[in-house]
Amino acid sequence: MKRALTVTLILMMLFTFAACDTGTSGSRKASPASDFDYWISENRDRAIILRYLGTAADVVIPETIENIPVESIYSYAFSYTGIKSVDIPDSVVSIMTCAFVHCTELETVKFGANIEQIEFSAFWECTALKEAYLPGGLKQLGSRAFSGCTSLETVFIPASLTTQDQNTDPWESDTFADNTSLKNIIFEEGTEIIGGGFVSCTALQKVTVPASVKKVLVPAFSKCENLTEIVFEGDAPEFFGMHTHGDFAFGIYDS
Repeated sequence: MKRALTVTLILMMLFTFAACDTGTSGSRKASPASDFDYWISENRDRAIILRYLGTAADVVIPETIENIPVESIYSYAFSYTGIKSVDIPDSVVSIMTCAFVHCTELETVKFGANIEQIEFSAFWECTALKEAYLPGGLKQLGSRAFSGCTSLETVFIPASLTTQDQNTDPWESDTFADNTSLKNIIFEEGTEIIGGGFVSCTALQKVTVPASVKKVLVPAFSKCENLTEIVFEGDAPEFFGMHTHGDFAFGIYDS
């Protein structure tokens, strides 16, 4: 009887351990604060990552440092480092100019849900990056933010990026320019504007335009020389057309 009870207790402990292990395997532990140079506001309500000092290739930016929320990743914070993956927490609202520029070994980026702004050249020449699933609350995407990411194959564009003033482009110029492996662009239903950002994406062959799209801006798909199929899920957007001088393989101009 005692032996049977002992075996039962051991089995219960093993199952408990396995359950606990499964529950934590889906998340990664945050990198220590000592891996970063950071700034904390005078009233201690926000922190900014200034520079990555660590040596680990896989980085998990902490949601808080000294119990203060990390809100921004500063210019050049990770530039020219050898990181391979980065998890950005939900506390972050902005990724500043050139924050990850020329991180040529960066393969994976997990964006926090509350990022509103990705600035100029933030991920320029991240040549190993294969996917960019932009967060659902994004409002502004800077010029050349993902330009020169020559391994990038798939991009997800949230509707939040394009439901703004119809006379302005929430995507600055050449946002995804020169991404020569890009094949899949997923526009979220609800997208109203397709910005001028996919210049010289030479592997792109097909684009599906959601029914919600109202306008396509110059030069949305300029020099995408292999783009042969455009599928409209609704009516063709307003002001959509071929540039008469042939400079834009697929663009918008106002007559």
